[in-house]
Order: sequence, then C-alpha cells, then structure tokens
Amino acid sequence: MPVPTPIPTSPRPIEEVPLSGLKADPEAFRWPAIAVMIPSDSEQYGLSQASVVYEAVAEGNIPRFLAIFEQVQAEKIGPVRSARPYYVEWACPYGALFVHWGGSPQVFPMLSESDCVYNMEGINWEGAYFRREVNEQVPWNSVFTRSDLLYKYLESWELPRFVDYRGYPHKEDAPLESRPLSATISLSFAYPVGYSYDREGNDYLREYDGRPHLDRLSGEQLRAKNVAVIFVLQQPIPGDDQGRMQVQTTGEGKALLFLDGTLIEGRWVKTAPEAEMRFLDSDGKEIAFNRGTTWIEVVAPDQEVTYHLGQPYP
Repeated sequence: MPVPTPIPTSPRPIEEVPLSGLKADPEAFRWPAIAVMIPSDSEQYGLSQASVVYEAVAEGNIPRFLAIFEQVQAEKIGPVRSARPYYVEWACPYGALFVHWGGSPQVFPMLSESDCVYNMEGINWEGAYFRREVNEQVPWNSVFTRSDLLYKYLESWELPRFVDYRGYPHKEDAPLESRPLSATISLSFAYPVGYSYDREGNDYLREYDGRPHLDRLSGEQLRAKNVAVIFVLQQPIPGDDQGRMQVQTTGEGKALLFLDGTLIEGRWVKTAPEAEMRFLDSDGKEIAFNRGTTWIEVVAPDQEVTYHLGQPYP
C-alpha cells in the first residue's frame, strides 16, 4: 500500500506551476508531483516534460536521473529504475508520488517510514501500472509506465496533493539583444555530459556521450532553460560490496547557475530533507530562474566542470 496518509492541504489557486513556472493545468495540478527514477545508461522516454531533473551518481560513477513532473502527458515514461536515499530526499519537499522499481537496502526503511512522499514500488504493480519490454542490450532497463496510469493510481488510491511547496522564483527571459552568441558547459561522469547554449531559444541543448541527448518519446533533443551544478560531498558507503554511494543532500555548498547564456556563482542551501533546495547568489539573494525545465547536475567537490561563456552579441 502507498504511504503516507497525510491530511491534505487546500491547494492555493495558481496560474504557474512552482518549479517550472509554466502555465498550470488545473486538472493535473489536483494531484501531487510525480518523481520517477530513470537510468542514464539507456534511452529515455518523457524526460523533456519534467520540471526538474537531478543527475547524480549511483554505482560505478554511472548516474541516474530523478525526474520531477508537475504536469505530464506521456504515453511512455522510463525506463523505471531503483531508488537510492538521496533521490528520495530531493523529492521529499514536493510531496511527490515517488515511482521506482526496487532500491538499495538503505532506501527501504526510509520509504516505509516516510511522511513526505507517496511510495509507489513498481515491482508490486507489474502488469497493472507498469509493463515490461524486451531490451536485449540493457535487460535491466526494461520497465515503463504512462502518465495516465500514474494519475489513475493516484485517483484509485485517493492520494491527494498534500504539500503546498513554493518552488523557484521565476523571471522573464533575457532580451535577445543581451544574450551572448554562444556558451558551453562540460562535465563528466562515466560518460561526458555537455550543454550548448542556443541564443534564439535562450536554452541549453543537452549532449550525452558526445551525441545529442534525445527524448525518445518526442524524438527531440533535450533542452534546459536553467542548468544548476551543485557541489556536494559524496563517498562510497563503507562495507557496501556494490559500491553504493552516500551523497550529501542537506546543508549548503557551492553552486554554478547557468541561464541566459551567463553564469551566476552562488550557493545551494537545503536545511532539512523536507526543505526545498534554494539557490542564492553571492549576496545571499535567491536566484530567479527562467521558466522551463531545470537540470541539476550533482557533482563532487573535486569534480571538474568546464564552461565557456562566449562573446556578447555585438
């Protein structure tokens, strides 16, 4: 059965969804956000509709994605993979339906005791809300779901929206004449990740392992309006024979915020697992994001991140 069973709050009337700042769909916004564990070592479906995507290492320096959807219409989402504690703590402030397929030994006690997410363990629902496809190359990445099935699950179990989270402050895009001609961001996990700034769209085209990173559902390259690189402490769990990781989720640390083709150097702050992550500039003022998808790249303090901001438009 799903947990928790909280007392719902009365959602405030909104015109924009809090994390992406995009126009709100009142029907979708009746329900909690949906957070889905998705692997990086396989083709992904539905990522372009997420409001926020966290990319952080699991085992073997291979990241997984935590995709947080505030409103989604996708006939295929996934593949769905297993959970780790730090992804749960990033989803916690949003009262999300946390969708996963299994997890590490450390995550199950957390999910069973959690009062900040609804736990949807996909293994219990294969054939009902999840379907398995043949994937000979990556057989462990073979389970998918759909948005209508996830909303059906929420409705069937009468799981209300119970957290009135604030999300990020938003602003208008920088005017075209003030945007630089180009900019790039590069970092590396088990594979290189890159972003190339598109001046016309005022967003960042994502690259994966030297190739355009596509949402296979739409067939289009993934774009981010904002790219946040956060530096956090992380290390292997002592005695864990699978090389699972401990990753810092609370406290504060250095952050690089890329938007409008520019860089803001600041800090990330998250005071508790249930607290929302905030991004502050050097003066301690909260940074306003552009409306659209935000990618949060979670890297170690000594992990190399390179960027080129390009030249201003003449």
